[in-house]
Amino acid sequence: MIRAIASATGYAMTTDRFDCTPATAPRRSFHPLEMIPFFSRWAPGPLRDFVYSFIFNTLIALVFTALAVLFSDRIDLGRQLWVTFVFAQCIGYTIYVIFLVVDAVVAPEVRRRPAVRWMNFTVIPVIGVFIGYWIATTLMNFQQTRAEMFTLRGVASILTVALIIAGILIAIFIPRERAARMQAQAATEEARANAAERETTVARMQLLEAQVEPHFLYNTLAHVVSLVDSEPALAKRMLHRLIDLLRATATSTQRTMTLATQLDLLRSYLDLIAMRMGPRLAWSIDAPADLAKMPIPPMLLQPIVENAIKHGIEPKVEGGRVDVTARREGDRLVLTVVDTGLGVSSTRSTASTGLGLANVRARLATLFGDRASLAMADNAPAGTRVTITLPL
Repeated sequence: MIRAIASATGYAMTTDRFDCTPATAPRRSFHPLEMIPFFSRWAPGPLRDFVYSFIFNTLIALVFTALAVLFSDRIDLGRQLWVTFVFAQCIGYTIYVIFLVVDAVVAPEVRRRPAVRWMNFTVIPVIGVFIGYWIATTLMNFQQTRAEMFTLRGVASILTVALIIAGILIAIFIPRERAARMQAQAATEEARANAAERETTVARMQLLEAQVEPHFLYNTLAHVVSLVDSEPALAKRMLHRLIDLLRATATSTQRTMTLATQLDLLRSYLDLIAMRMGPRLAWSIDAPADLAKMPIPPMLLQPIVENAIKHGIEPKVEGGRVDVTARREGDRLVLTVVDTGLGVSSTRSTASTGLGLANVRARLATLFGDRASLAMADNAPAGTRVTITLPL
């Protein structure tokens, strides 16, 4: 019985091949020897696990040999050590091989199911102990001991050892599995937050670049110059709007903006463009007051409105209008930008690269996953409709 317990306990370190980490976590073993810093310096692998199992089984054999000497008056120390060593290695490596087979045959997504994991931690030890015990008695030519395996007493004894092993496995590896899953989730959330921060920073820089690009400034300032003598009030208003727009863009460093702030920014931009285009551009912004303080990612609407004007309305001889609306639909915030420009198909054939919309889509996916969406479609009777849906 002591030999069986020794070999059975030695199995605890052989379960490190069992894949119990979540799909997003790097594959890693949980060998008991890794509790010693010296053994944690080498990366997990089949050869390392095989050697670690041998070392750990040998240590278990030494421990139970010492117990046998302690509680027995007369004992052949060399023979006891050899017998305990053989039983420990046979049972330990038998279960190790079974886990290797399960690891290779059963799909990872199946192994990660709770019911399958619990079954493996109980069924495999029982099978491994019986097979390993039989192999050890055969190698040692213990015919009487092998025959007793199939008696009621023998089965009960070996089954008890197997259940002890199962308990050890559950006590060691289930908590470690949970810790690994929590660590993987924390790493995923951290990576997602970092990606969102990068996307936000890129969006701010792109918007700032778009606002101060020479083409935009030259056109605006040239228009101001042309109005200084004939319409000084309008020229002054344009300069004020340009300053407001640049100030709002340059000082937008927060990770979120309220809906009201973004709409104020859009008003400055649209008012400025309307002063340049004159009657060729009409616009409106409609949002309920109760949504004004709703926090949303910065600069979501700006690139969409810019696309609508630059690629939809400006190329159209008669111009058009842009309507921006915000509304609540259940637990969602729906933002819509509708223009009466050239439409989706014509816009795609212009110089538009689609980077603005692609950037907005990427930011939504990073921040909200599949809980947010951006849809673009033709607007009847003319123009384009872009709809952004966000979770509240």
